[in-house]
Amino acid sequence: MKRYLFTIVSVLVIGLMMVSIASAETTLERIAKRGEFLVGAREGSVPFGFYAKDGKWGGFSMDIAKEIHKAVEKKLGKSVKLTFKPVNPKTRIPLVANRTIDMVCGGSTHTVPRDEVVDFSITVFLTGSQLLVPKGSPIKDFEDLANRRVGAARGSTNEAAVRAANADKIISPPANLMVFDEHTKGFLALRQGKIDAYCTDGSMLAGMKQKAPDPEKWEVVGRLLTYDPYGFIVPENESDLRDLVNFTLIELYNTGKFFEIYDKWMGPKGVVPIPMTNEYKTLLKLQAWPWPRQ
Repeated sequence: MKRYLFTIVSVLVIGLMMVSIASAETTLERIAKRGEFLVGAREGSVPFGFYAKDGKWGGFSMDIAKEIHKAVEKKLGKSVKLTFKPVNPKTRIPLVANRTIDMVCGGSTHTVPRDEVVDFSITVFLTGSQLLVPKGSPIKDFEDLANRRVGAARGSTNEAAVRAANADKIISPPANLMVFDEHTKGFLALRQGKIDAYCTDGSMLAGMKQKAPDPEKWEVVGRLLTYDPYGFIVPENESDLRDLVNFTLIELYNTGKFFEIYDKWMGPKGVVPIPMTNEYKTLLKLQAWPWPRQ
């Protein structure tokens, strides 16, 4: 019996040691081992990340992720495959936290609660919650949502913003909030008249309007109800990967490549023209830590 118990305990100890060793493996080591860099991306967040009809991924964040992929290969000293995996506001953080994917690019707002379970890169974009409504709608700002139906993405800061506006009586009587797994589903509900307005970041609303078959029928309204700094999501407590991402972003800024990518997607002739605000320009400059030109 003792020998039997000893065998069981030994197996359990070895198993725990193997789990411990596996958990100690860094994301960069996992990327090197599998030969693949797994990046989460949104399928309908124009101009940041989207899956086009031609079967290709595109967007501002996707192009930056490709630059980070080059930096990963350089760091590892070997070629690795770049694979984009679809995520939504509900799944993106758990998938990084449990190491199913290595990073999430796109429109992810850096918040304190989120930073408790994952880490974020330096800020790559600034925006805030606004509303998309049919042109001519009586809804001009958040107060006008009283007793009306408003949609938002499940698990997003925009959903939290509407709930807070209801609770704080900014919207009074409160709006009827409906949540959706993706922006595309929310916009479809708006088009079908199932909701009166859709709430997400103003930059994404501009993209939804621009890519609609009838953009002239929609308008973005309302003040910025929230402050939403976007960053790339990476696993918690892995400074090697976080530093690599941040150093790549700083290099892109200092070489001007960042602004080339921005202009491609959001410049005057871009897919969704979104002028850089002075606040955004200043923040980018302040984040560009001293970078040695080599």
